[in-house]
Amino acid sequence: MVADPDAELSSVASQLEDLIGRVGDLLGQMDHDDRIDGSSVLLEVERHLIGALRELQRRVR
Repeated sequence: MVADPDAELSSVASQLEDLIGRVGDLLGQMDHDDRIDGSSVLLEVERHLIGALRELQRRVR
């Protein structure tokens, strides 16, 4: 039996939401010095995850 594509996309969207939250938590835990060195990479990752989530949400609607 083939899984429902909309249900699968909804599941992936939920996983993306979780990842976005985890990356945000990492950003919140960084010291000021760490943010200067590493936050731009994490901010970029967060931005791409948010974009991917928006695209999935559009598809599901």
